[in-house]
Amino acid sequence: MKLKPEQTSFHAHHSPMGAYATLTFGMFGASGGLAAEAALPGEGGLSVGFIDSDGVINELPLLGIQEDDRSSYVDQIEEGAAKETHRLIPAAEIKRTYDWATDRFEAGNLKIEIINPFYSLPDPACSSYEDQRRASCPAGFIRLSFDNRSGSEDTTVFCGFPLKQRERWRLFESDGMVGGIHRDSMGFATCESAKPFVHWSIEDALRFPNEADPFLLGDTAGLLFDVAAGRTGEFLIAYGFYLGGNVTYGKPMKYWYSRYFQSVENVLGYALEHAEYYLDEAVARDRELHVAELSDAQKFLIAHATHSYYGSTQWFDDGGKPRWVVNEGEFRMMNTFDLTVDMLFYEMRFNPWTVRNVLEQFVAEYSYYDELFLPDHPGKMYPGGLTFTHDMGVANHFTPDGQSSYEVKGLDRECFSFMSCEQLTNWICCAGVYFAQTDDFQFLEKHRQVLLECFASLLNRDNPNPEKRNGIMAFESSKTWPGGEITTYDSLDHSLGQSRGNTYLAGKSWASYLALNHLFKQLGMADEADEAYVAAERCAATLVAAYDDQLGFIPAVLERGNESAIIPAIEGLIFPHEMGLEAMVSFNGPFSDYIYTLQKHLLNILKTGVCLYEDGGWKLSSTADNSWMSKIGLCQYVARQVLNISVDPRSDEAHMDWQVKGSAAYACSDQFVSGKARGSCYYPRIVTNILWLDEQCGTCGKANKVSEEQMR
Repeated sequence: MKLKPEQTSFHAHHSPMGAYATLTFGMFGASGGLAAEAALPGEGGLSVGFIDSDGVINELPLLGIQEDDRSSYVDQIEEGAAKETHRLIPAAEIKRTYDWATDRFEAGNLKIEIINPFYSLPDPACSSYEDQRRASCPAGFIRLSFDNRSGSEDTTVFCGFPLKQRERWRLFESDGMVGGIHRDSMGFATCESAKPFVHWSIEDALRFPNEADPFLLGDTAGLLFDVAAGRTGEFLIAYGFYLGGNVTYGKPMKYWYSRYFQSVENVLGYALEHAEYYLDEAVARDRELHVAELSDAQKFLIAHATHSYYGSTQWFDDGGKPRWVVNEGEFRMMNTFDLTVDMLFYEMRFNPWTVRNVLEQFVAEYSYYDELFLPDHPGKMYPGGLTFTHDMGVANHFTPDGQSSYEVKGLDRECFSFMSCEQLTNWICCAGVYFAQTDDFQFLEKHRQVLLECFASLLNRDNPNPEKRNGIMAFESSKTWPGGEITTYDSLDHSLGQSRGNTYLAGKSWASYLALNHLFKQLGMADEADEAYVAAERCAATLVAAYDDQLGFIPAVLERGNESAIIPAIEGLIFPHEMGLEAMVSFNGPFSDYIYTLQKHLLNILKTGVCLYEDGGWKLSSTADNSWMSKIGLCQYVARQVLNISVDPRSDEAHMDWQVKGSAAYACSDQFVSGKARGSCYYPRIVTNILWLDEQCGTCGKANKVSEEQMR
């Protein structure tokens, strides 16, 4: 979609699938550039432009102000080395079109497109060598165009890749390609007629176009292309990455692509040879989003989220077996489970095998057993059960089995405490959606015992005594003794951060019981299925009874007189909906009282000053100025598709502004405080909004919307 002039300056990831690598750029005057396994934008950039008929260098402002380090070598730069006349193209002259797989900048006769095709990753268990090679190729494309039909002189256009100071390039020429390589780990190449260069800067490269040898002390390398007068020129450049050998620690693994490629030159050559296939895939993705019945703001948010998702993905070779990892953006935690459950819907759409892969990693390596205690009587321990860690490690360092990098024992409902109950519900809900959408009976039968243990564990966290259960977590994990657990909302106040008695987590518990009911039925376990259904009824009845007529909503935490209002009380509805259990989320179904109560709850809190900001953006909690785009996207879908509530399109416009203005320097971010990114930058989780593509009309959801008065 074409962006408004005031929305064109922001960073975006431009990444291949599963390579944890990126070309980050797009914010005018800001650094970025090529990087592998990076937590934030780098110190390089992208240098793109042309020389006009007056000899002036016209350059897009796609990098920060960079000082080269020539002063380290000489005290005084000779007058003859003064820079050529150089014009940064003003933002007002730049048009940006941002699509699902293509990011396009145009200024006058100059156009550059960054193209990152993506599609379903083939399941290594049942796909060919060539399919896997093609999908794992860690490369992207730049298409550089210049229209010189009205020109009377030949023009030179350029594309350069500055690195941070004292980083170096080497040039190469082989197999019909010319390009540059940095540390044998990333590079660029073209098969077009071009002159490669390395120098201090693009100005110096253009001042000395006839040098016989490259100046390897320079930190900017690139390509120069000539466009004849009266002609148009279009040039395709591949950029790629390659990290060979073991790249992880604790559990040594290689990148999956290293099974099929031996060097970055090999990657670049393959990408250029198969460019037609990749470019066609990019066109298909762009068209798919373009024709969706969504607003431009929604299309932008889906595209931006997808760009950042792939920038955090890793497809590993674990001793011949595939291992899928998604890093937690700037924090770099690996397969954070409370992100996995949100990215579930995206991965089920494109590559369900990665969901199975991560679930089985958690069972085999990142599960543990705990005991439980009642906060009012911490001296006595009760039976707990199976649950799962918050993550699997950080920054390519796998933690020992049964441990996360994040969780710290003994904390009381504060950041870095354990999320034992929430991660348990995450495994159950993911398994439920995975099976419901794949009919993978082999997976289901394999994990029969795991499901039974998950069920017992979830019941115990309500109350080990069956006679005292109400469906909601009341007992804390021994991992937190003498403190308490938290939810994924670790940076918010207790309205969302505390696990015990939390209506958000209670909703996921309800969904977990329904998922277990469905899965047990498929396994022929009628008694267990009935018991799980009764547990779901118990949970829903407790939440319905907790609705406070005076407040107009269900309090966020069902203890100590809490009066916070939270949007994510509705979040658990997504799982039975995505499992196809439509009767369970129907206004006419067995849980109609619960569904009507949540509808009333949301209608009453979606008000400015409660759970809406002044700009129309969604505020997840009435008592915390910290809102997460991933959860907003998910809850908007639930509101429209399950609760039959219209969502003001102004909200999507606000959320788009949060990203392009409040997070301009960090690509797609999740956490926002009053519209400004505050942590969770460079983040993959926002792909919850892929759900919007399943709506008939993303701005209004189902027909016959119910107003608050009609509902009463």
